[in-house]
Amino acid sequence: MASDAVDHLDPFGSPFPREMSKRGTTCRLVLPEGEVPLGFVQEGDRVFLVARERSSLWPTTILREGKATLRLPAGAVSGTTRLLGGDQEKEAVLALFREKYGEQRFLRWYDHPARIVEVLISPSHLASPDATSYSRWLEAEFDNVAADYDRHILGNRINRLLRDRSLAVLRSTFARAHRLLELGCGSGMETLPLLREGHEVACVDISPRMLEVVKEKARQEGLSERLTTRRLRVRDLAEEHPGWDAGSFDGAYSTYGALNCEPDLQRLRDALHLLLRPQGSFVAGVYNRWCLFEVLGYAATLQGRRALGRRHRPVPVGTSRFCVDVYSYTPGDFVRLFSPGFVPRRLEGVPVLLPPSDLAPYAERFSRHFARLARWDDALGSRWPWNHLGDHFLLTLQRS
Repeated sequence: MASDAVDHLDPFGSPFPREMSKRGTTCRLVLPEGEVPLGFVQEGDRVFLVARERSSLWPTTILREGKATLRLPAGAVSGTTRLLGGDQEKEAVLALFREKYGEQRFLRWYDHPARIVEVLISPSHLASPDATSYSRWLEAEFDNVAADYDRHILGNRINRLLRDRSLAVLRSTFARAHRLLELGCGSGMETLPLLREGHEVACVDISPRMLEVVKEKARQEGLSERLTTRRLRVRDLAEEHPGWDAGSFDGAYSTYGALNCEPDLQRLRDALHLLLRPQGSFVAGVYNRWCLFEVLGYAATLQGRRALGRRHRPVPVGTSRFCVDVYSYTPGDFVRLFSPGFVPRRLEGVPVLLPPSDLAPYAERFSRHFARLARWDDALGSRWPWNHLGDHFLLTLQRS
């Protein structure tokens, strides 16, 4: 995305003055919603596009599909898409934008972008993305936010509450467990506290950059010998668990992310049943299908589509607050998915009274009373029906 006004008002609108378009300094990205004028740089068969804001929708559209069609000044082209992840690669592309558009326009439109997308032009007809394109998109998106992920979590009061609540559940559930498996470790917000408390943790994540962040944190604290990592998508755990025999782990957990990126969790159930010892627990922190705060809040403001937006499969970017499409589940969905190999032991909604993290400014209005509201939320979260109505739910399952 190329301008603040467009980023906040209309992600598919035109960010450029007419005179710039006339000079051929923009291309047009062809989308089902219409054509989006964008600045671009072309290097041979590669075209680079910059999105300044994470809320911009056009990058998600072409990254999800794995392909894009552009109308360049020289003619229409099509190609496959890739999200740039490496810092050196990003800096090299931004230098090209600075050279093309000049310092003033560069600072206005392209400085500190959220995403840089490469379109690799196909020589003739556009090749269809292969079956791994979705996985590549997931990996690239999480690589893209790895360096800034801690600030994203710690800078949001609701995100901090989510982590405090999940850590409390993990500590009580795994008090006597030694070796744990973490699915989707992110930047290690829960990994490091558990390592400090003497657990051994094997981390699985689709993002190699997230894994590097976790390993560096463990190294700095002298905890590396208790940590192992595997670059792996959660759904592939059933086929790829090198060195992990049956019953290798006393417990497993996955909170607020990886599980909601998977449309089918049946293979994960089978893998966890193999890898956990008998009576071992699995703690799942899951994006809930029905969030009380959203349903009531959006219904009261006559935003019916948003009130019921989580019922879609998947919940697309732009409807959810995530940088990728996500799949929501109810607690009942999850219990059925993991039956008969696992039985439910504990369910907690989080948060219930307080808003989801993307609506945290509403919570800030009650900042003087936030601690009291958080205590009430905690007390209600484990009681029916509130434990079914949180933004997320924390479900503890036990291997039968």
